[in-house]
Amino acid sequence: MTTAGRTRTGHGTARGDEVVEPSPFTERPFLVFAAGNAVNNVGEALYATALPLLAYRLTGSLTVMAWLAAAVPMSMLLAPWFGSVADRRGTSGLVLYGLLAQASAALAMNLMLWKGHPQTWTLFVCALVVAAGGVAYRTGWMTDVPVMFPRCPARARGTLNSLFLATTLAGPVLVAATLPWLGYLGVLWLNLPTFFAPLAVWAVGVRPPRRAAGGAGRREPARLRKVWHDVTADRRIAVTLVLQMVLEAVCGTGLTSLVLFELRHSWRLSGQQAGWVVAAVNLSLLTGNLLVSQRRRLRPRTLLPVALAARAVSLALLALPVWPLFLTALVLGAVAQGALLAAVVMLRVRYLPQAVMGRASGLMWLLTGSAALLSPVVIPPLDHVAGPHATFLALGAVSSVVMVHLHRARTAWTPTNPATTEPA
Repeated sequence: MTTAGRTRTGHGTARGDEVVEPSPFTERPFLVFAAGNAVNNVGEALYATALPLLAYRLTGSLTVMAWLAAAVPMSMLLAPWFGSVADRRGTSGLVLYGLLAQASAALAMNLMLWKGHPQTWTLFVCALVVAAGGVAYRTGWMTDVPVMFPRCPARARGTLNSLFLATTLAGPVLVAATLPWLGYLGVLWLNLPTFFAPLAVWAVGVRPPRRAAGGAGRREPARLRKVWHDVTADRRIAVTLVLQMVLEAVCGTGLTSLVLFELRHSWRLSGQQAGWVVAAVNLSLLTGNLLVSQRRRLRPRTLLPVALAARAVSLALLALPVWPLFLTALVLGAVAQGALLAAVVMLRVRYLPQAVMGRASGLMWLLTGSAALLSPVVIPPLDHVAGPHATFLALGAVSSVVMVHLHRARTAWTPTNPATTEPA
C-alpha cells in the first residue's frame, strides 16, 4: 500500500481522512474534566432555555427575544483576542476569569429580576457579559484539548461536543419540570452554582500542562496574516469554515428565537410544553452528534453534503402549517445540524497546527460570530414582512446554495489530495 493511501500518525492510522483514534473514555483525566464541563453545560442550558421564554413573558416581542439571544454571537467578536491570549500567555486566565465573569453577571441579572421588572438594555448587558465570559472559558479549554489528550485529540473534542449536547438536553427538561414550582427566576438561580464546577476540576489538578517560561509559544507575535494563512492553506478547514458560517447565519439564534416564538404564538404551547419541545430538539442534536463523534473513522466527503441536504429539507418543512410535520422537521434538522457541527469541530482539531490553535480558533469564531449576527438581524424583519412560512422557505433555499460549494470542493477529501494523508 502506498504512503498516500495510508499514513501512520502520532495518534492513529489514516486512510485519506479516515484517521483512527482510541476512545477518550479510557483516560481518567478526561472523565474528570468531562464531569466538570458537563455540570457547567447543564447550567448553560437552563439559562439558554429560561431567558428567552422569560423575555417573551415580559415583552411578547420576537425582536427582544432575538437580541437577547444575539449576545452570544456578539461576544464571539472578542474571540480573536482571547485566542491570542491563549497562544501567547496560556489558558489559565481565560478559564478562571471567564467563569468568574459569568457568575458575577448571572448574579447581577438575577438580583435585578428579583427586585422587579428591569430595563431590557440592562438584561442585554448582563447577557453579553455572561456570553463573553463563556467565550473566554471555551477558548481556554478548547485550545488545549490536543495537549491534554494527545492520544485522541479529535475524538476527545468530538466527544466533549457530544457531551455538551447530552448535558444541555437536561436544561430544557429541568425547565419544563421545575417551571410550575420555581418560576423563571428560580430556574435562573439554579444556573448560578454550575459555573464553579470547572473551577473545582481545575483545583484538583486536571488542567493543561504548564508552559515553560519564555517558550517559543510566548514569544511568537500574533500576526493575523499568518493565522489567516494557516486557516486557508488547508482546503478542508476553509470548506468547513464556509459551511459553519452559513449554518450560523441561517440556523443561528434568530431561527431559535423564531421557533420558540412560533411554539408560543402560533401553536399556542405553554412555556412548559415549549420546554419539552426544546428538549426533543436537543436530544436530536445529540443523536446526530453521536453518530459522527463516536465513529472510529470520519468520512467528510459523504457526511457533509448528506447532512446539509437534510438540514435544508427540514427548513422547508417548517413552512408547512401541520403540527406533526413541524415537529418532524425540528427533529430532522437538529439531527443533521448535530452531525455537521461534530464533523466541523473534529476536522478543525485534526488539521489546525497546535502552535496557532488559539488564534486560529479565535479568528474563525470572529467570522462565524459575525455570520451569526445576521441571524437575529435579518430573520425578525423578514418574518415581519413575509411571515414565518416564507421565512422558513427562504432559509431552506439559502442552505441549498451551499450544496454547490460542497460539490465544487469535494476533491479536498479524496485520497489523491496529498494534504489528506497526514494531519497537520
